[in-house]
Amino acid sequence: MRVKPSFIVIAGLAAISAAARPAAAEDCVAPEETRKVRLAGLDRHGDLVLADGTVLRLAGLAPRQGETERERFSAALQPWLGSEFELAALGSADRWGRAPARLLLPAGAAENSAKRDLAGLLLAAGAALHLPEPGLGGCNALWQAAESGFLAKTAADRADSATPATNLALAGLPVVDGHDPAAMKAQAGRIAVVEGRIAAVGERAQRTYLNFTRRRGAGGSIVLSRSLWRELQRGGWTASALTGKRVRVRGVIEGRDGLLIAIESRAALEMVD
Repeated sequence: MRVKPSFIVIAGLAAISAAARPAAAEDCVAPEETRKVRLAGLDRHGDLVLADGTVLRLAGLAPRQGETERERFSAALQPWLGSEFELAALGSADRWGRAPARLLLPAGAAENSAKRDLAGLLLAAGAALHLPEPGLGGCNALWQAAESGFLAKTAADRADSATPATNLALAGLPVVDGHDPAAMKAQAGRIAVVEGRIAAVGERAQRTYLNFTRRRGAGGSIVLSRSLWRELQRGGWTASALTGKRVRVRGVIEGRDGLLIAIESRAALEMVD
């Protein structure tokens, strides 16, 4: 599996309510600048390939972490191979040559723009997991809802009263205690849901750290970029306001000791209490 932590962002189970306004379907609009493309297939790593040879990374989707996930993703894409889409580029190619983008069904193929995204359709079908990222706006919340809807239906089909955390675990997403360094290290390099109470906030010149424990190495830390921390501060968040709050985040556990989660989007944290 190819995972580049620096461009992967953590998906919160919901946006920070005090820092972001509620997303509506009209927030997930089709970009103004697109070009017509044809989806040709998947490469050996499971990434999308266009007819012109361009390799894509569908923005908002987590990388597949196992053979089962790759097979499920590939199977869901089979009906779309050979289809035409409108491509909206979202940045330059990553180190593996994959261009982040949205693929939209042609105008008129769905009742609204929110249902035209291939990423959203795959999430609703349970073919992938969601990781929101900058540049997607209200699509992050809508696609999270699509994934949650699939998990809820799966639980109902099992006549199960499982909690959201259990549903995530059943979907292949470990739920980890941020205060337990061994549990975090065991998931290093993988996508996980991490939950815990913030013990301290460390503000640095380029990054801010939300630490689950006060002693270094005794627990995990959430790393916020300088720009994101400023954005949250404009929404009313401060170090003192966050200290003592219980949060839940989703993303790739990384860092030299396997105790860090880097956040690039404010749709990254759920305040549990």
